Amino acid sequence: MRDLGNPPEFWEYFEQISKIPHCSGHEEQIRNYVKKEAENLNFQTKIDRVGNLLVSIPPKNNVKTTVILQSHLDMVCEKNDNNIHDFSTDSLKLKVNEIDGKKWLTADGTTLGADNGTGIASQLAIMKKSYNGELEFSHLQLELLFTLDEEVGMTGAYQIDEDMINGNQLINLDGIQDDVITIGSVGMISSSFEAKLERININKEEDELEAIKIIITGLLGGHSGGDIHRGRANAIKLMVRILRKLNRKYSIYIYSINGGKANNAIPREANSILYVKVKEISEILNYSNTLLTEIKKEYIDTEENIKISILKLEDFNDNEVFPKDFQNKFLNILYIMPNGPISMHPNIENLVFTSSNLASISTKKTRIIIITSHRSFEEYQYQVIYEKIIALFSLAGLDFKFKKRGSVGSWNPDFSSELLRISKETYRELFNQEIRVQVIHATLETGLFKLKFPKIDIISFSPKIEGAHSPYEQLNVMSVGKYWRFLLGILKKLSY
Repeated sequence: MRDLGNPPEFWEYFEQISKIPHCSGHEEQIRNYVKKEAENLNFQTKIDRVGNLLVSIPPKNNVKTTVILQSHLDMVCEKNDNNIHDFSTDSLKLKVNEIDGKKWLTADGTTLGADNGTGIASQLAIMKKSYNGELEFSHLQLELLFTLDEEVGMTGAYQIDEDMINGNQLINLDGIQDDVITIGSVGMISSSFEAKLERININKEEDELEAIKIIITGLLGGHSGGDIHRGRANAIKLMVRILRKLNRKYSIYIYSINGGKANNAIPREANSILYVKVKEISEILNYSNTLLTEIKKEYIDTEENIKISILKLEDFNDNEVFPKDFQNKFLNILYIMPNGPISMHPNIENLVFTSSNLASISTKKTRIIIITSHRSFEEYQYQVIYEKIIALFSLAGLDFKFKKRGSVGSWNPDFSSELLRISKETYRELFNQEIRVQVIHATLETGLFKLKFPKIDIISFSPKIEGAHSPYEQLNVMSVGKYWRFLLGILKKLSY
């Protein structure tokens, strides 16, 4: 992959990273790889009690400034259901596509891990070039920080040891655009709702029932924060919409509803197994096609590849299904559960202030587990959302357990930041244009860093990435060189 452009070390390291399993919660191998590489290049390393890794690159001369370059070691592991891939053992299958004359790096049927593999590869490339004498920062102490579990619970940033942050300036290398500096991000909380399920038995022969499976595929999905305003469909919400309509019109008996995988991804796929009357199957198929036509019309501008399939399960013999009363109430709860943008920012144009994502649902033998994520610039706003969901379950009289799964504070913007000023000046000098400055409706570790270290000056930028958190994730090849020049330009200004 060296021929993809400058710096070649970036592409070499990115290829190596793609061969190492590093799903959230399983970063040991990638951390060990980075640590070993740093020590082979004679740089000091440190691992804190949580497992975050710090690599120190000393300056050529006396230290005047310490800058932290930060990325996260984990990746979102999403794949298409029909793709045979084991994230715990298999290398990602990288390939380069050319679209409208531009090269994009992607992975075959899985997430690419550019979020945040681009940050890791950049830090490794800086290590190697510093060791080889190709990069020298006169009075700049570089601290390369690699955190854990950003994509699920931000455990690394949340529990980081205080002595891992030694500078007052931090550049976060986690983003999706190459012409933007991010100076603020939204807070988030995840929550789970576990509904108790007491199944009933049916006699499919006596009642002349047949098992079918409804499958929704082809949705774009995407980031549950950064893409929440794009009007993309949520596969779980679509499935519930279909089931609720079938439930009101026909005699159906639901066995399971499953969909979604990650709390920070908009669900792309969902499925449900249910029993229907044999004599109604033909009518149900026709009605489902009518519903699909309605859904396609609704999402004509955003979801052109929606697919709803119905399969007959002739050999399915588990006759324990949802009780009717539970089924009715549960579908109603899911149907009106908050999802998508809730409110817009009062002071920043076109920025979502508060949102909610119905992230996943999984049906077990005796319970159903729902995971949601809520984002806002004000903590009380996402508390209101999960309190409303609690109220829905309570009103329905269902037996459930609620659990908060961790929260991250918001990173409020500082438009007078010195690091921002230097970055804007550098971009102008390098590219003869102004860089955009933004606050985003996505949640970065920077919110936790700012909470723990209030005086730290932070910015964030990255190469151009599309489709993050989905199997359609792709990295713009040309943007890497631009991003690299920008990063080095900032560091050189800071080094004198």
